[in-house]
Amino acid sequence: MKNLKLYLDMDGTLVDFISQVNKYGFWRKDKQNKVDWNKVIARGPEFWNEMDWMPGAETAFEKMQKMAADGLLELYILSSIDFDEGREGKKMWIKSHTDFPLEKVIFCLEPEYKAQWADADSWLVDDRKKSLEPFKSAGGNVIEFTGNWKDVLQQIKELCRK
Repeated sequence: MKNLKLYLDMDGTLVDFISQVNKYGFWRKDKQNKVDWNKVIARGPEFWNEMDWMPGAETAFEKMQKMAADGLLELYILSSIDFDEGREGKKMWIKSHTDFPLEKVIFCLEPEYKAQWADADSWLVDDRKKSLEPFKSAGGNVIEFTGNWKDVLQQIKELCRK
């Protein structure tokens, strides 16, 4: 496979969004399991910059960056966020936690819009069906992230061998 493009989601895949929401208690009182986005926005970019890596994500990300440097794949971060504070915070997180070039970070407004980057040579690693299903329907390939970076990394290594 040539020109393998790998797109990585941030929230719930690279970074632990749920733990951050739990830390501040930013859940809506009127709806179970729904984030209170007004509180997240009010917290500002720091909300995003303070997030922890998902377990195993930092090591996996470093290995994927090495694979990209070795020419085995093109690596991108593809994250959906529909407000400026979130975009700024995510950029801050990337700058403070990685040496990943910001020109390879793509933001779109809604999870389903990630499908714009789908083609036969592209793969999306994401934890949300709301992102994965449209990406696959648009002709891309998907790896559903279920919390195990070792498994995902193994799948990516196998793709690079093809």
